[in-house]
Amino acid sequence: MPHLRGAGPVRGSGARSRGFRAPALLLCLAAACAAPDSEIHLAPLFSRHTAPGYDHAEAVGGVLRYGERPGRHRTWALSPLLWQRRHADGREEADFLYPLGRFEHDPERPRTYARLFPVFWREAETRPDGVAEVDWAFLPPFFWGGSSSDGQEDYFAFWPLFGTLKDFLTFDEVHFLFWPFFLSNEKGERRSTHLLWPIFGWTEGSEVGWHIFPLYGTAEVPGRYRRSYLLWPIFHRAEDELWKPEPRQAWLLVPLGGRIRQGDYTATTVLWPIFGLAERPSTGYRSFQAWPVLKFESGGREAPRRITRFLPFWTHYEDEDTEHTAFLWPVFWTRRDRFGGIERESFYAVPLYWRSETRRTLEDGSEVREYSEHLWPFARSWRDSEGREDFALPAPGMEPLLDSRILSRNLGFAFELWAGSDEGPGGVRERRAFLNLYHETESAGHRRWSVPILGGQWTEPDGTVHTSLLLGLLRWRSGPDGGLEEPAFPGPGWPDLHRLPVSESPEAFQP
Repeated sequence: MPHLRGAGPVRGSGARSRGFRAPALLLCLAAACAAPDSEIHLAPLFSRHTAPGYDHAEAVGGVLRYGERPGRHRTWALSPLLWQRRHADGREEADFLYPLGRFEHDPERPRTYARLFPVFWREAETRPDGVAEVDWAFLPPFFWGGSSSDGQEDYFAFWPLFGTLKDFLTFDEVHFLFWPFFLSNEKGERRSTHLLWPIFGWTEGSEVGWHIFPLYGTAEVPGRYRRSYLLWPIFHRAEDELWKPEPRQAWLLVPLGGRIRQGDYTATTVLWPIFGLAERPSTGYRSFQAWPVLKFESGGREAPRRITRFLPFWTHYEDEDTEHTAFLWPVFWTRRDRFGGIERESFYAVPLYWRSETRRTLEDGSEVREYSEHLWPFARSWRDSEGREDFALPAPGMEPLLDSRILSRNLGFAFELWAGSDEGPGGVRERRAFLNLYHETESAGHRRWSVPILGGQWTEPDGTVHTSLLLGLLRWRSGPDGGLEEPAFPGPGWPDLHRLPVSESPEAFQP
């Protein structure tokens, strides 16, 4: 039998064994301790796992976590207080007091963004022309402010007393004093002024008009449109597209009905918005609706669009880029979208199930496919045609309200029974159970799995298998030079591999 280094001979037997004192036992255990940088698996108290290009440690059931992908990024978390990732290119992102807080920094743009809802948000960015801008809000909607290095975007607002806002909603600039007593806004060459908003107001510049709400209002852009209302929302009248030989004429008397006419196009509504009929014989366009239950629309030759609606049983829409159908609306949906070199097909059974397939055509003509699936709240998965994947169960996140991946990285340790990821050929593959009570990693031909106390195995690229049992006190390896290995309490005690580049391995992992 090979010599078990560090263990030493056993002294005495029978009654003489009582002479083996506690100090000697402590020295024996100390000699069998794992090296400080070795793998340790004592979850949920503490664990550390490594593989080429992979380093991960966690404590207290995953509340405290640290991870590193050498040359790519470094992550650490104290959940739910903070999750932070720093990328090798200088980018940084963090969630704090999730889901309330968020921080982002991109030195290449450069841009920095931070928020803590509903207390504050701040964004600083340098525009392509070199001008640096800062926008912020504190206790919104009360305090707003911003500045720019050229002085053109300096503003401050203390709502509702006084202030100026830049790029607010759809306006370039907004001014107010004792809101709603005085308010003005600018958009391009158009300027509007309001007293006791929205009652009194007038507009100057590219658009001219005035109103006493809700009695009467009028607005005109010469050569483009003329619009007015009387006893809003009762009566509306409009003339649009004035530059055309036949402008569009429209009127609406709520709720009795209305009429639109332009050339051979006519649209009539009765008991607005319930009944509507529209047609353009020259192009074959036709539309009929009995809102909200029925609608039939055919876009004709100029607008290849088709709508069929019979709620809640059936609804269908299609044009050149989009096609979607709903059964028992809003429960079952099928959808297809095409934009650029991307095509996506999706199916929804709201709110329990969702899946999609996305096909992207690259510049070299090759195609990459991505597959997403979510059985809410039980499981989610994502994978692509290059072998990458990410999955977890359960998965209580619900897009777009609560992104499942962001929820997982902040709180997944507390509820995910099984989760994993795969970076594809040559990358890292990881699997873990609840509270990290099982952990498995594969990278660059190395595969390691372990469970606390009981032990695990490490398989090297050449097929050598290292086995560690009972807190690392019993270890051996296979192969031509196999045999017992030194104890490594508390185990499994395998050496740190995370600094070994994936490219140095003779056999990159293939999923």
